[in-house]
Amino acid sequence: MAWQFGGWVRTERAVALNREAIFRSPASFVAGNPQGDVSVVAFFDHNCPDCRERAPDLAKLIATDRKVRLVLKELPVLGPDSEAVARVAQASIAQGKYFELYQALFALPGRATKDKALRIASELGLDTARLEADMQDGSVAEALADTKHLAKSLGVRGVPFYLVGDRAVAAGPDGLYDRLASAVADIRTYGCRAGC
Repeated sequence: MAWQFGGWVRTERAVALNREAIFRSPASFVAGNPQGDVSVVAFFDHNCPDCRERAPDLAKLIATDRKVRLVLKELPVLGPDSEAVARVAQASIAQGKYFELYQALFALPGRATKDKALRIASELGLDTARLEADMQDGSVAEALADTKHLAKSLGVRGVPFYLVGDRAVAAGPDGLYDRLASAVADIRTYGCRAGC
């Protein structure tokens, strides 16, 4: 059974080789239940229309299943604005407002830019001077570079890209919540083939 980003076997092998970076990187924000029994990983770009359209499905999943860990991976592939916004978002982790910023950026109409992200960050109560300084920190650049390298290792060719445990779940035109919930149930029943 093949999917658009590569074969299932290749994905499982890549997950097995990179499981710590995928599921437990300290640079990735975890929403939902950090101690949850199943990890759902989302690679996304704040300027990706499909990512924006499917963000509510991810929110619904962690709201309805209190045992899911949602690992969010900034993968800015849509140009300089996306890179700048990802830096703002990544830097916001240190101030404890990442998920609020993530949600607000996806609710934002139009293209996300650094200026819009900083405005929203200010409205959320983040210290924007600290945020701008943290954006320049090497750890932010390193986190984004690590995610790009990880995506390449997994054969990710675009966003959004979702993993449930060691299984890729296609974004598809609709019904993402149902596909994710089904994959979560499958992992709970059968476990990960490649370790997760």
